[in-house]
Amino acid sequence: MDKRAFEQFYKDNVDRIYRYVFFRVGHNEDVAQDLVSEIFMKTLKNFHKYNPEISKSAWIYRIAHNHIANYFRDKKLQVDVEDVKYTLVGEDGRETILETEEQLFLSKALDGLEVEERQLVTLKYIHGYSYREMSELVGKTSDALKVATHRAVKKLRGVMIK
Repeated sequence: MDKRAFEQFYKDNVDRIYRYVFFRVGHNEDVAQDLVSEIFMKTLKNFHKYNPEISKSAWIYRIAHNHIANYFRDKKLQVDVEDVKYTLVGEDGRETILETEEQLFLSKALDGLEVEERQLVTLKYIHGYSYREMSELVGKTSDALKVATHRAVKKLRGVMIK
């Protein structure tokens, strides 16, 4: 294994994977840190399978996604929406922290979307990923994601108005 390649891979991905995990575990820092450590241990063990020609980050996100799913399945946990703190990231990159009532309202509105729609809105406006980064994660073109995200936001607005 190329130790330097893994070190660079780790540096390039650790912050994004931490944010990804942190959001999914209800902003529990201890659990997020533990899971991220476990995810990168799995990554290290399987780094010989990594092919940056295919995708620079989708591979690690798939490992993280599966690891989180296993964690929740094993613990039989559900995230309480009241424990989740949303920080919205606008198109201009500015962040807005939502108040508790706004968080509950947004959580319920997001529940009105299909899983894929909710994922796109979350990746773009809560995690602040670019369409290029989302493309690597989801495996669709940036243009297709722009259209799908736009439609999801339009649907979310309709859900929020009701």
